[in-house]
Amino acid sequence: MTKSLYPDFYFQDIDLSIISDLDKNQIPFPVVIKLNIGYSSVGVQKVKNEQDWDRAVNQLKADLLHSDGLYDSEVVGSQTVLIEEWIQGEEYAMDGYYNQDGEPVILNVFKRLFKDDYDTSDRIYYTSKLAINEIYHDALRFMRNIQTVLPLRNYPVHFEIRQKGNRVIPIEINPLRFAGAGTTDLGYHAYGMNMYEHYFSGTKPDWDRILEEMDDYIYSFFFAEVPLEINVEDVAMIDHDGLRHEFGHVLEYRQLPFQKDRSMANIFYGSENLNENLQLLHLDLIPYLTIKHLVFN
Repeated sequence: MTKSLYPDFYFQDIDLSIISDLDKNQIPFPVVIKLNIGYSSVGVQKVKNEQDWDRAVNQLKADLLHSDGLYDSEVVGSQTVLIEEWIQGEEYAMDGYYNQDGEPVILNVFKRLFKDDYDTSDRIYYTSKLAINEIYHDALRFMRNIQTVLPLRNYPVHFEIRQKGNRVIPIEINPLRFAGAGTTDLGYHAYGMNMYEHYFSGTKPDWDRILEEMDDYIYSFFFAEVPLEINVEDVAMIDHDGLRHEFGHVLEYRQLPFQKDRSMANIFYGSENLNENLQLLHLDLIPYLTIKHLVFN
C-alpha cells in the first residue's frame, strides 16, 4: 500500500514452502527475510550475501519450531515470508496516533541498539533528549507521508523506521497498538507521560516543554527472554535478584511469567551514558536460569 512512496525499494512476498527453492541469483543481496505476520522479531533474519542464504533460511525455520505454540497464528504466522531490501541507517521505534482530523501525533521516541549486524533482538530500546531531537521532525514528516496513501483517523500505531541522511524508510507499521511487551511505559519513566491517556483524550504532548525539562540521562528498556536454545519447560526458576543487580539505576523491575512466551522480565533503568547498554547487549542470561534436574527411572 505504501510502495508508491518508495518506488525503488525491493521486496517480495512468498510462500514459506517454496523459500528453499528460490533462485538466489535473482535476489539483490543484502536482504532481510521475515514472517509476513510476526511479533518480537521471531524469525527475522538478515542475509548479507548468497553464501549466507541457506544459514538464514534454516535459522528462520528453527525459530518457528522453537516458537511453535507460544503465539496465536494471528500474532506469528508461518505461511508467508517477506524478502526485502536490508534497510541501512539508525533504527527508531515510535508510538503515536492519527487524530480525528488525520493529523499525526508522536507519543514516544525510542532508539534501538544491536550487538552486531546480524542481531535482530528486541533486547534494548532507549530514549533521551538527543535521540528525540535526532528523529522527531523526520518521523512526523514520515507519518504525514503515510497519511497520503493511508487516510487514517482516530488510529493508534506503533512504527519502526530507519533513517540514513534525510531518507526515512519504515521497517514495519503495527496497527491499533503501541509498543509491545511493556516497552511503551519507558515513556512514562523518561517523560512522565501516559500515552494511552493522550490517545483516548485526543491530546498531544508539548514536546518543546518536555525536552526543555528533561535531563541528560539515557532512559532504557531491557527485555529479558529465556534464550531460544533453552526449552522453557526445563526452566524451574529465574534468579531475578541476581539479574536485577546487573543494572546500575533500576527505575522499575517487572517479573514476567516466562512459561507463557519466554518473557522473563522487563527492566526500566537510567544511565549517564550508553556504556551500560553496550555491555548489557552481550549479557548472557543463561546463568540466571535454574534448570530442572532430570530424573531417570
